[in-house]
Amino acid sequence: MAGPTGAEKGVVLLRALPADLAEQLLNRMDTAVAGPLRDGLAGLPPADDPPAALDDALAEFFDLQRILDRGLLLGQPDEGQTAGGKGKKAAGGVIDLEPAPVDPIVELRELSPEKLLKVLDGEPPAVTALLLVALEPSTAAAVLKGLPAEQRVDVAVRFSLPGTRNYQLLQQLARAVVDKGRRLAEQPSEAAPDARITDLAAMLRSMPRPDRVALLEKMATSDKMLTDKVREKLFKFADVLKLDDRSLQGILAQLNLKSIALALKGADEAITAKVTNNISSRARELLQEEIGLLGTVPPGETEAAQKEVTNLIRQGEEEGKFVLGE
Repeated sequence: MAGPTGAEKGVVLLRALPADLAEQLLNRMDTAVAGPLRDGLAGLPPADDPPAALDDALAEFFDLQRILDRGLLLGQPDEGQTAGGKGKKAAGGVIDLEPAPVDPIVELRELSPEKLLKVLDGEPPAVTALLLVALEPSTAAAVLKGLPAEQRVDVAVRFSLPGTRNYQLLQQLARAVVDKGRRLAEQPSEAAPDARITDLAAMLRSMPRPDRVALLEKMATSDKMLTDKVREKLFKFADVLKLDDRSLQGILAQLNLKSIALALKGADEAITAKVTNNISSRARELLQEEIGLLGTVPPGETEAAQKEVTNLIRQGEEEGKFVLGE
């Protein structure tokens, strides 16, 4: 039975590289060479190359590389470059030595497990397994633990296979991963969903009420759940301070005494004073008694009571019953 062709071995090697590095290599190749390789990459199911196929392809690749290196050593160094390739000749024949490059594996080991997991997301198991070899055991364990469950077994099996890993390949992979990590760090971090909802609520709140109400109604037709979350963020319990006395009295009239007491439990003194100044003296006495009887209140109960007040503020403002002050 005939063995794999050179193109098939090339596909195996490309599949073991990070996707962006493989694409860079293909872009540098002649179209006639890159075309069949791209077709091979597209035609194979992901992550199905057996470890033995990768080992064979790597062995042949580095055999060819050693032959090529020996051929290059027979030639003369480029003009202006020392025989050792460590520097260039400057004016007067003085050799200007270039700083030694940092080993990418050293840089790789400086990345946190969290950063490594982001960089390795979507990469073939063969790449992840090879890179785990270069990491400190504790870091490698953290990365393996953070991988998706369906990938852990494949990576662990490849990691445990006997044989000496090629250091040159590890360096190339490490360099690609480190560069990718730098690019990720330069990208602005994406806000969490809750933060985006809060930001959207702040933007809508700055709009005139008729425009905001109309926009929320249109949003609700496409995503009611999202719209409800935005509505909840539009107003805060502290907006009590922005209500005129008559509007606040109308809201308090819709609440029972216990709800008011729960909402004021641990609230800012200014809010408590604003509320107590807008109820009768008898209701004020009963409210103080109710607050004293509450004792320790779970945060969830206080939040629920404050949310009830906030919903009434939002409802009244949207219906045009009052306008919040500054």
